[in-house]
Amino acid sequence: MITQEKQNMISDYLLGAAADSYGFDRASCRFITYGREKDKQMYTFDKNKKQYMLRIIKNPADSIGQTKAEMDWLLYLAQKGVTVPSPLKTERGELAFSAEENGETCFISASRRMDGLRWDKNDPKLWNKSVFYNWGKTVGNMHLFTRDYTPGDGMEKRHEFSIRSMISENIKDFPAVNKIAENLLKEIETLPKDKDSYGLIHNDLHPGNFLIDGEHIHLIDFDGCMYSWYAFDIGNALYLALWLGRSDEAGNDFTNDIIEHFLKGYLSVNPMSDFWLSKIPLFMLACKIALFSLGCDCEEPGNTFSEDIQKERVRSIENHVLFTGCMADYSLFRNK
Repeated sequence: MITQEKQNMISDYLLGAAADSYGFDRASCRFITYGREKDKQMYTFDKNKKQYMLRIIKNPADSIGQTKAEMDWLLYLAQKGVTVPSPLKTERGELAFSAEENGETCFISASRRMDGLRWDKNDPKLWNKSVFYNWGKTVGNMHLFTRDYTPGDGMEKRHEFSIRSMISENIKDFPAVNKIAENLLKEIETLPKDKDSYGLIHNDLHPGNFLIDGEHIHLIDFDGCMYSWYAFDIGNALYLALWLGRSDEAGNDFTNDIIEHFLKGYLSVNPMSDFWLSKIPLFMLACKIALFSLGCDCEEPGNTFSEDIQKERVRSIENHVLFTGCMADYSLFRNK
């Protein structure tokens, strides 16, 4: 039986329900971690000499149909050869199921465990041009195949993501920035939504959501997948990669390499027009404003904001500067 390492871990009832549904020995189930939300727990289990991830979400905000829709997309991508966690269906052929316990609803799903190492900006083997290229290539393949994806019969569609929802009401305390944000959002909301530019995206492609396995990059954590622009998925990935890893402790600057080699990898499998390439900095600026509105967009995450830093934050947004030395009209964002 799984040990009670932390409060609120999987109960005997839920463990039994998961083991019966997926056909594994409950003794092989091991706790890994909580998700960002305390109501999400992750475990591993063994079945047929393979290792799987078990995800349990308590009090989910969405319906079980949304979880099944996520897993349906992942199954499609895995069948196309994209390196994402391939869902394991229950013994009854379900992509996910719900269970009730003590008045709480839980959504339970399982998928293959992905191999690989977490990124480390201070380890040259785990943060380099090859990693950026292969990461971009994997994202490019995901978007390429998603163009032709349609949900399975009777399957719900995942929700649409509103870029506007990223930005906190706190932005109104800064009228100049709020005005820029409104103009930016209006421009974004008029962009085309054809199948080549708009579809299901990961929606949280920061460096913590992929694993490095040699030349392969495995994308993970698709909980927040929604419909939006592919250029936003790219812009969000690049902005967060720069925010978290544009330089290491030795002072090496990766800014140009991250942008250039991610895009080279992406475009090697999924070409984009100059029009859409030019929109990536637009989405990156939206990410910067979103972090600004939450009070956490300092170029070095974790830094506190002095009055001078606060003024510089506002000035950089007014001048469309993503980071020092990295303008929003960066020259790398065009076809060569």
